[in-house]
Amino acid sequence: MAATKQQAGAAGLIGRRVEELSLPERLEYANKWVAFRIYVPTTEMVVRDGKPAIDLHSRRVEAAGDSVQELVAQLRGKNLDPAEFEFTILKQPY
Repeated sequence: MAATKQQAGAAGLIGRRVEELSLPERLEYANKWVAFRIYVPTTEMVVRDGKPAIDLHSRRVEAAGDSVQELVAQLRGKNLDPAEFEFTILKQPY
């Protein structure tokens, strides 16, 4: 039962930005592995409010779990290439 709850908890990260997590969520998900698509800057000019701007794509969690192997399995299950992702551990918020 605990493993199922833990897996469901990690699944709660998928599709979210780490920056939008609340403090209790950051504490809950500390030491979890997450996968982000590797950022590649666009070559297109972006204009915001009439001024050139840098287009920073929102980095969302694509896979989450207790190990890199688990993340790779999740990505492959979605027909995504794990080589296009970076893997990192979420640290304590403070």
